[in-house]
Amino acid sequence: MNLNSRSSLIILAGGASRRMGHPKHLLMTPGGTLVEHIAERLSPLFAESLLVGRSGREIPAGMRFVEDVRPERSPLVGIYSGLCAATAGTCLVIGCDMPFVMPELVHTLLESIGQNDVAVPIVNGFYEPLLAVYRRSCSCIEAIERALDEKRFKVTSFYPDVAIREIPENVLRQTDPDLRSFTNINTPKQLPLLARL
Repeated sequence: MNLNSRSSLIILAGGASRRMGHPKHLLMTPGGTLVEHIAERLSPLFAESLLVGRSGREIPAGMRFVEDVRPERSPLVGIYSGLCAATAGTCLVIGCDMPFVMPELVHTLLESIGQNDVAVPIVNGFYEPLLAVYRRSCSCIEAIERALDEKRFKVTSFYPDVAIREIPENVLRQTDPDLRSFTNINTPKQLPLLARL
């Protein structure tokens, strides 16, 4: 699959990793760090790959580092920073702690956005905004900026202000039957999962 003429990959690595006690993007997998693993899996699908976070991040080869442009601590700041820096019209945003993401699922998400500002999966009745597609449009970027200015830091807080395409579980399961793409590595107890990559 080749979507690289129209999409950017944004990997978010700005979290404090309090539960893990160690920067999650630097956790080791059999094929390198967690962020290197995700980049190797997904970067070939995109025109560019961005790593977004605070300064001092270690950057995998072939990626561009984008520093958070606002001081607030929220993944929404990372999404905003990535969208402002990206060059393609649509952007897949993924957290750096989601190593089981399937390229086939990514293809489904990218195809789903249509003319909407956001294409977001719904898993177990909840939005999955950190594995979703965002359009680099004025309406989307300005809605995020307003949310941040108004101290609405929840990632989905700007959704009512833009056009949303919800992707239901039955569609997601067509390419990822067990929804493994949405597995997060959050605590030390989950580290053995990385050996299965």
